[in-house]
Amino acid sequence: MKYFIYILGLVAIVITALPIIDTGTWWIRIFDFPRVQISIFSLFALLLSLFFLKDKPHIKLPFIVLLTAALSYQLFMIAPFTPLLPVSAKNAAPGENENQFTLLMSNVRMENTDRDMLLSLINQKDPDLILLTEPDLLWTQSLIPLDEKYPHSIKEPLPNTYGMILLSKFPLLNAKVNYLVEMDIPSFHTQVQLPSGAKFDFYGVHPEPPKPGSDTYERDTELLLIGKKIKEDPKPVIVAGDLNDVGWSQTSKLFREYSQLLDPREGRGFYNTYSVFFPLFRYPLDHVFYTNDFGLISFDKLEEVGSDHFPMWIELTFEPDASDPEEVENTDAEENAEVEEKIEEGN
Repeated sequence: MKYFIYILGLVAIVITALPIIDTGTWWIRIFDFPRVQISIFSLFALLLSLFFLKDKPHIKLPFIVLLTAALSYQLFMIAPFTPLLPVSAKNAAPGENENQFTLLMSNVRMENTDRDMLLSLINQKDPDLILLTEPDLLWTQSLIPLDEKYPHSIKEPLPNTYGMILLSKFPLLNAKVNYLVEMDIPSFHTQVQLPSGAKFDFYGVHPEPPKPGSDTYERDTELLLIGKKIKEDPKPVIVAGDLNDVGWSQTSKLFREYSQLLDPREGRGFYNTYSVFFPLFRYPLDHVFYTNDFGLISFDKLEEVGSDHFPMWIELTFEPDASDPEEVENTDAEENAEVEEKIEEGN
């Protein structure tokens, strides 16, 4: 029993410490994701140590201290994404105005052949903007019936699970498909013009996840390149997509602070979108970040539509002259240099 407890505890300590290393190596970065699960695992190991570990104090006490530190660190990292801490993105009251709009975001899962489920959801929710990740040509053809309701679009179907589609009821101005880091992974950049005439920038992204043979340098570089564009030309902006990253990771935090974006999850909940198929191992991979020019009306995880991701729904109002903008922590000179270094490493 003693050795079993020590093994559990050491595993919890090691997988807590590994992500502190500033590297894009996939087998280290993968431990950014399951912080909730590691917290539970660490708590279990700590309780076993307290009640069942019978060992000399000079061995037992340091072990318990390290386990407590690991658990505390995990809880510290995920705490901002619980209702225990205040929200960073302000609420807005719903109302009928020309600056209010909705966005439906869904990873369609390229292999998913039940396309009617997504079409039914779109018809039911009737969003103003739709961002879809992973569509191939067959998926794109199946969505043609939406073109009448959504006359403005950017479509980049691909057979490699990194295709994207943006459908809009509103005009899309200066729309571009960019390949910022890799020649087979696109991102979108466009201006969205609301019925009031107001405009904001929109970025759609779907970088690679950390996995065997694929480190996170390209993913991190793509996000930080977009962050650099936003910082150099500050405008009202929304960044949305399957980021293959969690909001509490070092990269996500650096990206948001550098580009001055808010995360509506902070102070509200995890809203885990992946994976539909493994309830015990779910992480918030699909994100919407935005500047303090927007107020949040609603933010929800929707029912599954045959994909391995749950769709996300967000309703915002564009209010750039709000009298009580949120405070977003700025990056300092050292963090700005870190962004440049990471971009250079990725390139």
